[in-house]
Amino acid sequence: MPKSHEQEGYQRLPSQQSIRVFEAAARHSSFTRAGQELALTQSGVSKQIKGLETFLGVLLFNREAQHLMLTEEGKQFLRRCVQALDYLQQGVKEVKGDSGVLRLQAPPSFVVRWLIPKMELLRRAYPELELRIETTWTRTIHDRIQLQASELVIHACFDYEAPEITTELLRKEDLYVMVSPQYIAEHGCINNPLDLISKTLIHTKIDGHIHWEMWTKSLAIDHIDISRGYEFETLDMALAAAENGVGVVVCDLIYALNSLRSGRLIIPFKTRPVSGISYFLLSKGDHQLSKLQRHYCHWLKSQIAEGEQEMLLFLRNY
Repeated sequence: MPKSHEQEGYQRLPSQQSIRVFEAAARHSSFTRAGQELALTQSGVSKQIKGLETFLGVLLFNREAQHLMLTEEGKQFLRRCVQALDYLQQGVKEVKGDSGVLRLQAPPSFVVRWLIPKMELLRRAYPELELRIETTWTRTIHDRIQLQASELVIHACFDYEAPEITTELLRKEDLYVMVSPQYIAEHGCINNPLDLISKTLIHTKIDGHIHWEMWTKSLAIDHIDISRGYEFETLDMALAAAENGVGVVVCDLIYALNSLRSGRLIIPFKTRPVSGISYFLLSKGDHQLSKLQRHYCHWLKSQIAEGEQEMLLFLRNY
C-alpha cells in the first residue's frame, strides 16, 4: 500500500504542469501534438520535459530521429502520473459537484415504480452523476440500517431513530383500495367495504399484511378477513397482480398513479385518506454530505413534492 505523506507533507515533487506535459507527450508520442493539446510550443514542451528529467535524474524518453519512445523509467513514472492525475481529476469533480458516483439503497418498489421512470429527468438535471442503486429486497420495516458515509438510504418504516444516522422524512403513504376493471367484470362490483368480504385480497410478503391492517384499522372495518388472499414478495409484484385481474390491493397512491390514469386500475369507492408507513432519507450522522449528495437530495425532494401535487390534483378530478 502506498505510503501516505499527509503528516510530513509533499516537499519534493515536480510541478503539476510538467506532469501534465509529460503525460500528454507520452500519450501522443510527440512533443508537437502534446503542445497542440496544451497550447504550448514544441520547444516549450521540450523544455518542460528536460526540466522534469533533471529533477528526477533519469531520461524519460529516447529521442531517435523522428521517433519518441519512453524509457523503462519513463514507463514506470507514467503509470504513477496517470494514477495521480486521475485521482486529482476525480477530486476536482467531486468538490465542484460536477460528477461522481452516488450509492443509493432503496426499496425495490420505490426504484421500479417511481425512480426508474424519472431517471431521464435526473440525467438532464445532473448529466455527470453516476447513480449506483442497490435494491433492499429482504429489508423489513423493523430493520436497523448500516450505511457508509458515501451512500444514501431510503427506508420505509413507521419511525426511525439512531444516534449515528441523520433521518429526514420524505413522505407518508396515502393508501387506497385499488382493483382492475377486469376483476370487477369477472367477480362483481365493489361499491363499499362490505363488498370486499368475498373478494381475493393481495398482500406483500416481506412486511406481512400490513397495508390491509392499517387500512382496516384506520377505517374501523372489522368484517374483512385480511389473513386470506395471495402474497407477493414486493409491492411492485402485488400491483402487477392487481393490474392483471388477480385480486384487490391496498396501495400507496404514488406508485399506482400511472395505472389509475391509464385505467389499468381504479379506486372502486372513496374513503377518507389513510396514512401508511413513512419513507425516510438516511445519511451518516457524523458525515457532512458532499455537494453531489446535496444535489441529489434536493432533486429527490423536489420530485416527491411535485408527485404530491400531482396526486392531489388527480384525486380532486377523480
